[in-house]
This record gives sequence, C-alpha cells and structure tokens, in this order.
Amino acid sequence: MQNSKWWEEAIIYQIYPRSFKDSNNDGIGDLKGIIQKLDYVKNLGVNTLWLNPFISSNQIDNGYDVTDYNTVDPLFGFEEDFDEFVKEAKKRDFKLIYDLPLNHTSMNHKWFREALKGRDNPYRNYYIWQDSLEGGIYPNNWTAAFGGPAWSKELNGDQYFMHIFKKEMPEVNWSHEPLRKEMANIINYWIEKGIDGFRLDAFIYLDVDKHFPDQSESETAQNVIEYGKDLRGYLSELNSNINKIKKNIYLIGEATSADAEKTAYYTDEQILDKVISLQHFTDKDEYKTDKLPFDNQHVSLDLTQFKKVQKQFQDKLSAKGGPVLFWNNHDRPRAP
Repeated sequence: MQNSKWWEEAIIYQIYPRSFKDSNNDGIGDLKGIIQKLDYVKNLGVNTLWLNPFISSNQIDNGYDVTDYNTVDPLFGFEEDFDEFVKEAKKRDFKLIYDLPLNHTSMNHKWFREALKGRDNPYRNYYIWQDSLEGGIYPNNWTAAFGGPAWSKELNGDQYFMHIFKKEMPEVNWSHEPLRKEMANIINYWIEKGIDGFRLDAFIYLDVDKHFPDQSESETAQNVIEYGKDLRGYLSELNSNINKIKKNIYLIGEATSADAEKTAYYTDEQILDKVISLQHFTDKDEYKTDKLPFDNQHVSLDLTQFKKVQKQFQDKLSAKGGPVLFWNNHDRPRAP
C-alpha cells in the first residue's frame, strides 16, 4: 500500500537469526547468512521481515536479555553487516520489523550496572527496587514466570530488584520518565538505520502496580501486573514520539494472554497498530495462561473450537483491519 497502513498488506516472515542461515560454518546463523537467503524469501511471496533480537545480549534468554540496544551482537555480525542487510533488503522492497525487548534488560546492561552503585545513582530509578517486608525475606510473594521468586537482592546493598522472567533480566521502570525517553531514543536510532516497524515484546507488563499486592496461589507476578492502568498512557506517549520522528512506523505488540476484547482495546492508531495474542490457539479454558505455553503447547488442536475463537477475534477486530494471523512463532512450536 502507498497510504498510511502498509502493514495491512504485509506478509511477514519471521527470521530467528541463530538458526536461519550460517554463512561462516561456526554453527550459528548470522546477518550475512540472512542476506544470502533474501532472494529465496522474496520468492515465497513475502514482503516484510521480522528479525528476532540480533542486538548485544548475554543470550540467557535467546537475545531478549539486552546488554546494549544499539549494537549488533558479534554472534551475528557487526554494524556494517546490518547496514548491508538493510541495503539488500530494501533493494527487494522488504519492510523490516525490529524485535524490541522493552520490558527488561540484562543485568549486564550499563543502566543496571550503574544502578547497582547505590540509591543515589541516576540510573537507580531505571529499575524497580523494594525493601524486604519487616521480618520477611522478599518484598512480597510474587513468583517469576520461569520459577522462583520475582525478586533478587543486590549483592552490595539491602534492596531487591524485580524480575518477572529470569533473575538475569531485571524489570525496567516505565513510570520513570527518563527511562521512557531512553526507549524513544533507541527506537529513533533504529528508524534512522532503516527499520520500518517494531514488535514490542511483553508490552503488557510495562505498568507495575507500585502497591505490590500479593499474588494468589494460582498466580504469578505476570498475572498481577499485566494490563496496568497506565499502560495505554505509556504506549500512547511512545506512539506520539515515534510519529514525530517518522510517519508510517508499524507498532505491533505481543500480549500472550489477550483475548479478543483485550486485543481490540489495545489496537488503536494512537496506541498500537496490531496486537499478537496466543489465545486464539486455546481450545480449553484451563489452558488459558499468560505464560509462554511450555506444557500446553502440544495440546491437540480442537478445530471446531479453533474456528469459534478465530471468529471472535475477527468480529472484534473487523473495524481495525482484522487480527494478526499466524500459525507458529518462537513461542509456539510447529505442528508436532
């Protein structure tokens, strides 16, 4: 499309860099390998490429634990390789989507290393810290998605930092305006590098309830903090900042637990252009969860129920360009 919504015509091909194409026989896919396969992908009828994280990371969580948002991980190549990739992709009229983990960083990110220097450090408020309860070990009973408490104590201090995934991935503090400005600057950097859209990883957890209410026995921290009251405001601000930089930048958010109504609520031209949910694959209520579907992901598909749920998404989103249709991704396996 030549108008404002090119993504309504997008046929997106996801590329997981590590396993896609290895150009130098080191056993790891890389940017040069992706360049080598661009003609192959183009011949599939694809017009948009979504790359899973290729930026600097400790690779604790497949690249989603970022150590530097603005540099290419040497595992996959170097900045000149990325620039060459963009050049070759644009020659073939591909749109490019950058996978942005904006809910957390790595413990080895410079922001967190600075935050550990003490409560007076300007980067301290880039993350979420709490004292332990009187007579208690942790600030509350929250558990992380991958097991264990959602809090870890700093080594040289007396506070706990929050992490809803792995302890090596501390939660960033979106209520802190300087953090939000940093994220906008990161997006600006990649737009200038040639990126056309951003997948906002785990965006539903950006607004943390600072009252820190205890979770129930059946919950994790994710259940408690998802879809916070200020979430739309944070996304609207980010959307507005992006539009000041460049128009027609595609924002697609990942909301693993969003039903059709929630998906429609966050699909708004001033919030997000599209929302990815895993719930349209759910065929039984007891399998609905906001966790990545590890134990449930091989459940036999009930085609009748699948059609019913698909219709719910289509009906709710018909006035907003329809839902994002996909069969599998890095969080959901191919057919067993």
